[in-house]
Amino acid sequence: MGLFAILMTSCDDFVEIDPPNDQLTGVVVFDDATTVNAALIHIYTGLRDQALVNGGLSGISFLLGLYTDELDLYSTTLPDARQFYDNALLSSNNSVQDLWGNGYNLIHATNAIIEGLKGSTALPQDDRDHFLGEAHFLRAFTHLHLTGLFGELPYLETTDYVANSEAEKEEVHSVFSKVIADLERAKTLLPMNAGSEKVRPDRWTASAILARVHLYNGQWEQAWAEAFDIITNGSYSLNTNLEQVFLNDSPETLWQFSVGSTGANTYEGHTFIFTSGPPPTTALSDHLMGAFEEGDARKVQWIASITDGTDTWYHPNKYKLNTNSGTTQEQSIVIRLAELYLIASEAQAHLGNLDEALNYLNPIRERAGLDPLGMMGQSDLLDAIQQERRVELFTEHGHRFFDLKRTERANSELSDTKPNWEARDVQLPLPESEILLNPNLLPQNEGY
Repeated sequence: MGLFAILMTSCDDFVEIDPPNDQLTGVVVFDDATTVNAALIHIYTGLRDQALVNGGLSGISFLLGLYTDELDLYSTTLPDARQFYDNALLSSNNSVQDLWGNGYNLIHATNAIIEGLKGSTALPQDDRDHFLGEAHFLRAFTHLHLTGLFGELPYLETTDYVANSEAEKEEVHSVFSKVIADLERAKTLLPMNAGSEKVRPDRWTASAILARVHLYNGQWEQAWAEAFDIITNGSYSLNTNLEQVFLNDSPETLWQFSVGSTGANTYEGHTFIFTSGPPPTTALSDHLMGAFEEGDARKVQWIASITDGTDTWYHPNKYKLNTNSGTTQEQSIVIRLAELYLIASEAQAHLGNLDEALNYLNPIRERAGLDPLGMMGQSDLLDAIQQERRVELFTEHGHRFFDLKRTERANSELSDTKPNWEARDVQLPLPESEILLNPNLLPQNEGY
């Protein structure tokens, strides 16, 4: 698919820039900062509206919430989502295909930008570096999520159609190494601060995703160093008022998606909020509701209840608006400071620095109105950190699934609560249609 075709699939402009549609093909796009910027904007719009981390029914907040134990499905008209909820995925599942296909389409677009910018001599160096930094960041971010879902897969770094159509899978550690290399490159190129709206990544954002991938990769020292730098030197702070954590001007936000039109709010609001029962689509599961400690203010501030007088259901209420509010108040947050506190805590616990680990875990608990935890053994502390991640990051971009997978807790925690859960389910099936196009993707993931 060409760059023009990929970029034109989005629904609306990411910010108030009208991309010159007749200049988004060929080398011309890379001779002018406005057109390169427009190309990048369309990639962000694709992430927000269609690919992987979108807040709608095709995004991983919804699909992986169903797949694990965060959400119950009530809709009878979403067969692909039903397969996720029943842990009965087929390789022909349309949502699985979209996760893969939309992700790789955006990767192709980032590669087109990287190749074009490397061959451009017309742009000022500062603009060129900034745009290259964003493209390397986006390529890493997308591959990271894809390998979290599918396991071994190709890391594509070219727009060469023949090479990509024959690309072979790489082991996960190899994908992680390339993700880290792209993010390190992005850190050297991105500006220190990309703007007060936080809708474009900067060096702090790249550092935050580096902290996440180092954690996933078991590189505790590196995860700690990135998280510590952000917590200590970044211009971010934990929002002490839980009601305000997900507002678009929250000091806790490192990166969020622009909503694209004045007064609009998040797709998450449309996806999760309902006002009467039974729920039309989904509701929070009893398993998640039972995970909160007594007195946890997050259960009050970030969850809403709906009753019909007989039964009661619950929905995520982190984002509280599902209509146009005249002035935008909420934008979908991709990464926020609380996660960095939890990364710092987990890294220090693995390093054996248990006192230090508690110093980063307890501020998250205390903000929620819970008592700080005292000294305990390493194993118990790691359990406590995972518990805190569960109730802090619920329904945010699949954290529950990725955490259960990387800590090898998925089978023990989901086999009792999800009747059809099998060990194979820690990876999604590779899309059948992609294997037919590229047999080098064989073998299919085990069990499918």
